[in-house]
Amino acid sequence: MKIKPLLTGLACLAALLSESALASGFYVVGDVSRSSVSMDRGTFDAALTGAGAGGLSSSDSGDSTQWRVQLGYEFNKNFAVEGGYIDLGRAKYRATYAGGAASGELKSGGADLVLLGKLPMSDDFSIFAKAGFVAAKTKSTLLASGAGAAASGKASDNEIAPLIGVGIGYKLTDSLELRTEFDRVTGLGKKGKTGTMDSNMLSLGVAYHF
Repeated sequence: MKIKPLLTGLACLAALLSESALASGFYVVGDVSRSSVSMDRGTFDAALTGAGAGGLSSSDSGDSTQWRVQLGYEFNKNFAVEGGYIDLGRAKYRATYAGGAASGELKSGGADLVLLGKLPMSDDFSIFAKAGFVAAKTKSTLLASGAGAAASGKASDNEIAPLIGVGIGYKLTDSLELRTEFDRVTGLGKKGKTGTMDSNMLSLGVAYHF
């Protein structure tokens, strides 16, 4: 490996990360999010039919409001990293069948870590995109009566799921920034155990820059 090109590359990276010192530093973000969750009903359906539920008809719904808190660090005006806790929402399950009915829930949340790429459009207005992952815990609950009662139970699964998002920031003051963003997380849960779900979140929050 040639040392000089490597040192040159590292020097360029250091210069990039140290650029715009006034824009760098720690900040916190508090968001309220509205999620739209889509679940794969196959795991719940299979559990009920396997327990003897015939003539099964099922449906799901997945709109909920939740919160999240993030700690961020701006390297410069173009790059930042954020991490914290994120509630990914929940989906409700309903089923009817000969001689009984069932209800269930699938929910998820965990610690996330993302890298932000930011593009300032003016002194106060910027747009950003982000990509990272969530170390999520997904939990399922199923309560059934009649022929499917044996399928009742709880399960949980831990997984690393990808997170991508886009957003807009607007500086109210030197310290306060209003943010709105859209995030998507896929591959939550495990088929045949908890069931699986994807979460789309629209958030509104405030960032405080120290």
